[in-house]
Amino acid sequence: MSSTIPKLAPKGRLKYDKVRGNHLLLLPEKVVVLNDSAASILTLCDGKDSVHTITEKLRSSLQLKSSQATTNGLPDFQKMEEDITNFLKEMVDQGWVVMQYDRAQE
Repeated sequence: MSSTIPKLAPKGRLKYDKVRGNHLLLLPEKVVVLNDSAASILTLCDGKDSVHTITEKLRSSLQLKSSQATTNGLPDFQKMEEDITNFLKEMVDQGWVVMQYDRAQE
């Protein structure tokens, strides 16, 4: 699944609610409040990057943050990719994300 390319479903839209300080996924007749991790992942689901690339970007972001603060170590890349994959599978099951297969990998 690391070569698949996730994209937010056409019916969904991400928004940040400045008043409440929450990330939201807006869907027809439904609003889902997202935590920071979910929002970070879904923001990168633009139909251009593979799950592997999304994991790399998120890990790089964590590296930047940890180098500015105390360094406690980063999560293992494979574990992080597995967690992101599991999250995206759940989003696909909900109908909030669609997966495309990277034709370059075929």
